[in-house]
Amino acid sequence: MLRQILITIGVLLLLAGETQALGPHELLVLANRQSPRSLELARTYMALRHVPAINLVELDLPPDLLEMPPDEFTRRVLSPALTAAKQRKLAGHILAWAYSLDFPIRIATDPPLSLQGFTFLRGHLPDRDAIRNGSYASPFFAGPDNPRFQGFPSQSLDVQSAWMNADMPLPSMMLGFAGPHGNTTAEITAALERGRQADGTRPGGTIYFVTNTDIRSTCRQWEFEPAVAELRTAGISACITNALPSLQTNVLGILCGMADVVITSPVGFLPGAMADHLTSFGAAFDTPAQTKISAWLRAGATATAGTVTEPLSNWTKFPHARYFAHLAAGCSTLEAFFQSLRCPLQTLLLGDPLASPWSSSASITFRGLESGLHQDHQQVTITIQAPAGESFSQFLYLLDGVPLGPKTRNTTLPLTRASIPPGHHLLRAIAYRTGSARPQIFTEIEVVSKP
Repeated sequence: MLRQILITIGVLLLLAGETQALGPHELLVLANRQSPRSLELARTYMALRHVPAINLVELDLPPDLLEMPPDEFTRRVLSPALTAAKQRKLAGHILAWAYSLDFPIRIATDPPLSLQGFTFLRGHLPDRDAIRNGSYASPFFAGPDNPRFQGFPSQSLDVQSAWMNADMPLPSMMLGFAGPHGNTTAEITAALERGRQADGTRPGGTIYFVTNTDIRSTCRQWEFEPAVAELRTAGISACITNALPSLQTNVLGILCGMADVVITSPVGFLPGAMADHLTSFGAAFDTPAQTKISAWLRAGATATAGTVTEPLSNWTKFPHARYFAHLAAGCSTLEAFFQSLRCPLQTLLLGDPLASPWSSSASITFRGLESGLHQDHQQVTITIQAPAGESFSQFLYLLDGVPLGPKTRNTTLPLTRASIPPGHHLLRAIAYRTGSARPQIFTEIEVVSKP
């Protein structure tokens, strides 16, 4: 007797259509099993962002360590997470990681690396001088690295993965830091929720590039004028000023350079905003010296960046002003960060990696399921509603987070007894927009298959 496959429309329709740049299915979420708050935040974030449940990797390590030797980190974090992705058949489409709470922020190499720097390198260290001097050049960096040149066009991670293949580094972010001088879990959760609220809003706020005579500011001031011009061409307000916009509303971003930032009242940050204050110990949470990057999340930013050790005022270790241009091109926060970091090896990134204020406004829906599926072989199709000028040329289908096959150009999905085993399942369809920065749209339904 043929197995009956049922798909009920309406009550079981989970997502009418979501848009992202980096997709939720491409993000591996790491949680520390020995920390209840780490597990709770990871699950909260995955629900908020519709990250498939199979993408959660639980690891065991002491929750109160701010630094870890490289061999121990490889043994307890890097290797088991990579193995889990491979065993679950996720390795082919996982492009980035998100660390939940209570992971070490620094790896005790010589010189030290950030958690994300070591992850980025997959544990294969370059020359120590390249780390110390910030001369290591990330293959994601879109430039420019001096004022005489223009930068390269923005690219989403799936495009970069297609040409880097096995040589692709592994970008990551931390959802937040709740240890000494960090944020409360409530503040971190609020920042992640602001990231979700930002998607597709195409915000009309202003980006502030704040200058002063401090080396922390002057080392990257050459980036500001070209960035302002590029952003204005894209219709985004940006300005160069010598005062922090602490009482302003509709702030989309702040880049400044100072050791101590005085934020006397909440800044009027828009959802999706990023802020940093290039300085030595912004992410060195084990010392009370200097303002920590956690202050920006507390003030309302969605994402921020700082170094975990002395950066020697190297602009290469901090986000380039073109970060916001990558965001405006449709990239996610994580993608914008890594295209604006020439040397990301000592940098710690906090916030929502999937926030995409300029994601596509297109939507995707399943068709042919109106009366459910009652056949052993059924052709299911997807349809896309997109603004003029947008097209989608590649598609991926997941069952419970696992691909049913490689990316395809087909908008038709054949469902068979082999592809839908008995039980309750989640079927997801993902469409990739044509271009070098490729925001995704996806939809998901629950599938009930009965023997």
